[in-house]
Amino acid sequence: MTPSVLLVDDEKSFRLILESALAAEGYDVRTAADVRSGRAAWKQAPADLVILDRNLPDGDGVQLLQELKVEATERNLDTTFLVVTAYADVDNAVMALTHGADDYVTKPVQLPDLLVKLRKGLERRALERQVQALRRGAPDVASLLRRTRSPKMQRVIEMAERVAQSPETPVLVQGESGSGKDLLARFIHACTPTRAESAFVELNCAAISEQLAESELFGHERGAFTDAKVAKRGLLELADGGTIFLDEIADLGPSVQGKLLRVLETMRFRRVGGTQDRAVDVRVISATHRDLSAAVASKQFRLDLYHRLDVFHLQVPPLRERQEDLLGLATLFMEQTARRLGRGVERISKDAADALVAYDFPGNVRELRNVIERAVILETSSELTTRSIVLGGRAPGGEDESAFLRVELGDDGEPPSLREVEAAYVTKVLEHAGWNKTRAAKILGVTFPTIQKKIQDYGLG
Repeated sequence: MTPSVLLVDDEKSFRLILESALAAEGYDVRTAADVRSGRAAWKQAPADLVILDRNLPDGDGVQLLQELKVEATERNLDTTFLVVTAYADVDNAVMALTHGADDYVTKPVQLPDLLVKLRKGLERRALERQVQALRRGAPDVASLLRRTRSPKMQRVIEMAERVAQSPETPVLVQGESGSGKDLLARFIHACTPTRAESAFVELNCAAISEQLAESELFGHERGAFTDAKVAKRGLLELADGGTIFLDEIADLGPSVQGKLLRVLETMRFRRVGGTQDRAVDVRVISATHRDLSAAVASKQFRLDLYHRLDVFHLQVPPLRERQEDLLGLATLFMEQTARRLGRGVERISKDAADALVAYDFPGNVRELRNVIERAVILETSSELTTRSIVLGGRAPGGEDESAFLRVELGDDGEPPSLREVEAAYVTKVLEHAGWNKTRAAKILGVTFPTIQKKIQDYGLG
């Protein structure tokens, strides 16, 4: 999404120059010459970033700042405010910061410095949103993990709670794909008293190239490479005071491995293209579904880094080895999905529960969550039945899923709406029942008037 900028300044040449420069950097820029027009522009469409001159022809820029700041707070907007003031005018700068400005710039404005401040403002707001989302999600993670009845998983959680009390200790989490390694990492972060209020930042090392991973992790200076038009803080800086989670650490490139080792040993690093050491305070939690010791033996992973990462080891058991947890997790996922989608699904039928328990879930907890979410979408009664549960591409009765219902993306690449999915499902059931409405109603577990209404609502033929 293109960041929007509102520039309020009475100097026309300054507005034109800055508007052109910011637009070239990819910002959506609007300008105003005074308090009145600035207020009107904000009312029409609030901006992500507001740059205000301190002295305006019809009023005080700081007063306008206070008005916009109050409205942004009331509307829960993540707007960054910068005040432009005369060079070396310390009193004005202090006043602006006291009245709610996030930062200030001095005239004559140096474009590189301004771009850095704008980028930092956007990064700070994004990080604040991430922290808020993490805090909202922490209770769900805790309830998910503490619901376990499996002795194996209870032991893992107990060990995670212990290491959480040691905020500097690196943790290595191993386990099959989808087993919940990321949830365990979030759980450790949320249980660490000195870090829980700070950021939890994650990087999937398998999803990006080695060069991009280096830039993402350590950040880069302006001009470090072709597209580095401005300096950028890396994930280590964004995670300062909190936790950085490196998923699929076995796929991290050799050159980045050496730099990460230095961070673990000294808690210092350099941005790409930089010459200055930067200190950071983070806990590093890494995870992999591969045997990291085997990667060391095959010279694909550094032995010294392995030992630095594996100070505290946690092995997450696959779901098939903790069958005691399956129905509890399924019920939790059903409740969460039904609440989020506004569906009236309240329980899991015995036949559906038996089908879930009989399946080995090679995709582990992630596959279980997906199965339950899909079932809640498809289910038309108040309980999940075998009609709506598809396991391994097949319904419990053995019928191939594709022969019954396949949900495909639309032309715009977006998934269909719930209404479209339900209409398609009802149509398939009617076709399966030979358009016998009484039989279709029985299959769906609804009354005859209900099936009549759905046919009418969806315009089914």
